[in-house]
Amino acid sequence: MKGFVMINIEPGAEKSVYDALVKVKGVKEVVPVYGERDFIAITDVDGISDLNRAVLNIREINGVTYTQTILGMELKF
Repeated sequence: MKGFVMINIEPGAEKSVYDALVKVKGVKEVVPVYGERDFIAITDVDGISDLNRAVLNIREINGVTYTQTILGMELKF
């Protein structure tokens, strides 16, 4: 299951937050972005409980002020 966690951070905390995000279990990639959000953490986990755990760990990082999570969808044709 893929999840996309949009993250806002405090100004000046970019390096420390990035370094902490890449260590979160389930986070496969961290992308700094321009716009309303500062980072997108791309997760790849086995299920919703693992995604929940990853998001809770992200929210505990000093400097993180906001998260919004979007679940990936499987297309079946």
